[in-house]
Amino acid sequence: MSDNDLEQDLRSQRAPREEGYNPTGLPMTLEDGPGRAPGFSRLPRAAMFAGVAIAGALAVALVAGIFSGSGPDVGSGSASPSAAASAPAVGDCAPMDVAFNAEPWGGAAGSRGTVVTVSLADGRYPCALGGRVAGLISDANGAVLVSGQSAAAAAVNLEPSGSFTVGVAWSNWCGADPAAPASLSLKFEGWAAAVPVNTPTDAPVPPCNGAGAPSSLSVTGLQPAP
Repeated sequence: MSDNDLEQDLRSQRAPREEGYNPTGLPMTLEDGPGRAPGFSRLPRAAMFAGVAIAGALAVALVAGIFSGSGPDVGSGSASPSAAASAPAVGDCAPMDVAFNAEPWGGAAGSRGTVVTVSLADGRYPCALGGRVAGLISDANGAVLVSGQSAAAAAVNLEPSGSFTVGVAWSNWCGADPAAPASLSLKFEGWAAAVPVNTPTDAPVPPCNGAGAPSSLSVTGLQPAP
């Protein structure tokens, strides 16, 4: 049989569809398919969808908590209320906040003087000490013999790690000898009264360098201690 004869024979045969062939429709769902496992039901698929929905809701709640600030405070860097309350604000120094340490009195060029170191008293909080300081010398009866004050200056902060000095010099005493011992007191700006300064030696009376000139007391302002 030639190729042309074979082709004509095939064309003359009827296809299965033409002899009543009925095609089978595809399954509408996976459950309707012929290869599904026995006992398969819709319950596992519903449970899976419910689990996905719950996980999504939890993720949304977590994100909302982070942006609303309700989540844990990690690395915020803010001080706790107790730490902030333990550091009081710096206020003005009261006499009880200040400690004095005076050097022995000395003499030079007709004057008598000493240097007083001013520091924060033990157990006290840092405070601001007025820059202007006044000094006075009194006799044993409390009578003021001479007084003076420094120039106006800005306040300084007294802290445990630092101190300041004040220089005092008494000159030209031409009156009667005062009742001994004479003593030094200092009064800083804002204080109601002068505070006595304990010195290793009593304040010596300076010589009279000019009968017509008054006695004077020079006081230097606060200077950082060396």
